[in-house]
Amino acid sequence: MQPEIKKCHICGRESSFYSEYLKQSLCKKHLERMLTKRIRSALISKDYKQRKFRLSPDNSDAYKIEKFVFREDNKSSLLLMNFTLEDFALSVLDYFLSGNKPKQKIGSKTFFNPLYTASDEEIAAFLTSKGEKTKPKKITKKQEYLMEFIKDIEKRRPGGMLSIVKMGEKIGII
Repeated sequence: MQPEIKKCHICGRESSFYSEYLKQSLCKKHLERMLTKRIRSALISKDYKQRKFRLSPDNSDAYKIEKFVFREDNKSSLLLMNFTLEDFALSVLDYFLSGNKPKQKIGSKTFFNPLYTASDEEIAAFLTSKGEKTKPKKITKKQEYLMEFIKDIEKRRPGGMLSIVKMGEKIGII
């Protein structure tokens, strides 16, 4: 018996990624479009209208995707940081459980984190579709435990991780 090949929700081609949040299978082309649009719209929603940015090179998967999406200009006044949806969700949850102030913020006049709405899973799928190698993030045991809790929330309610981040943003801790 041959496994069922999932089709892209938009064009019908073979899918390369299934989004629980969108409840859609996406081919490489539409995964790229969806993620690029989401990342760029994060900038627009926060009123950053520049076209070129300084990138924060740390050789992470987040940095690699930013190189695909944005044009780099080392003279730009706005630095793009490399924290993802999981990083922010961990920070917000840690704040509520232990009172630790989050180390990262979504943005200010000098920096912005455009990947705060993009998950590590989506970033890895995007980079894999581009032929880039991905590497897992190093996290502490405490972060690993919190991440299991967050993933359980996400499994029960797709979009739960984003809701945690939006709540942290709304109350002004990130």
